[in-house]
Formats: sequence, structure tokens, C-alpha cells
Amino acid sequence: MPHERPLRYDLPAWAPVFHTVALLVFHGVAPFGVSLLSARHGWSAGGPADWNLLGLLPVAGGLTILVWIIMLHYREAPKRGWRMEATPFEPTQYLIVYGPYRYSRNPIFLGHVTIWGGWALYYGSLALVVAAAVMWILLAFVIVPYEERGLVRQLGEPYLRYQRQVGRWFGRGSTTAH
Repeated sequence: MPHERPLRYDLPAWAPVFHTVALLVFHGVAPFGVSLLSARHGWSAGGPADWNLLGLLPVAGGLTILVWIIMLHYREAPKRGWRMEATPFEPTQYLIVYGPYRYSRNPIFLGHVTIWGGWALYYGSLALVVAAAVMWILLAFVIVPYEERGLVRQLGEPYLRYQRQVGRWFGRGSTTAH
């Protein structure tokens, strides 16, 4: 690693603002825009049917998980140093194994797909179903494998142990191997 950037131990002032704007754009504005690409099933007179409103439950649940995870990272990262990377898929310097990470190695990505699936139901939009499916495929077969290889390189045995104990998407793994 010829030119590795030093770690920061302060919270960059732009980070909370960036996360808030990113959440609103990626999980609010973008799904609305994608929903306009197909018919809105269940909608009449410009509003959703009762069954469409059920989609707001996964949206709220996914957003709750994302906010919880962001708060966990804001609490843990300053203890071990922040890395400001060109790509968000570079591994961190630390491993969180509690909160949602106790049940999923990828709760952030589960939150993304849950939110987009909720919007697909809310808007009754086939375009959003396709977008959520494409997101899931990219996460499952490209991004997560890449990220996990980096985490094994960066964190070594602690991450390998975590992989054995917690499922990639959801559930507890084998807890007999300590």
C-alpha cells in the first residue's frame, strides 16, 4: 500500500449532512422517479389503494435499520479512525458485531432492498420491482463478494470468525466454532 491515507479520529462535519441527503435522494427521490416509468397498480384519483399503503411498512423498517446502522458507525468509527475512501466499498478498519450486524453481515444492503421493495408495493410499480431485483442481483453477486474479500484481507481472522457465526443476509451461522 504505497500511498495509504492517514486515519481521522474526528467526525467530518459534512458526514451527517451527506448521509441525510443521500438517504433522501437514493431512498425517496429515486424510487419516486423510477415509479413514473410504469403504471401505478392500485392507484386511482392520484392516490394509493389501501393495500399499496402496506408498502410504507418495509420502507419505514428499512429506513429505521439504516439510521440505526449509521448511528452505530458514527459511534464506533471515531474510536478506531475514519477512512475517507474514493469508493464506499473499501473495507473499514473495524468490525461491528452487535445491533443488526448480530443477525446479518449485510444489514445496510438488506435495508436498501427492503426500502425499494416497499416503494414498489406502495407505488404498485413494476419498474420498481425490476429496480429492486437488479439491486439485489448486483449486491448478491458483485458488491458483497467484493466487499467481503476486502474485509477478509483487512480484518483477517476476526472477520472469518464472524462469517462463520452470522449469515450473509440473515440468520445466525454455526456458533460452535469459536
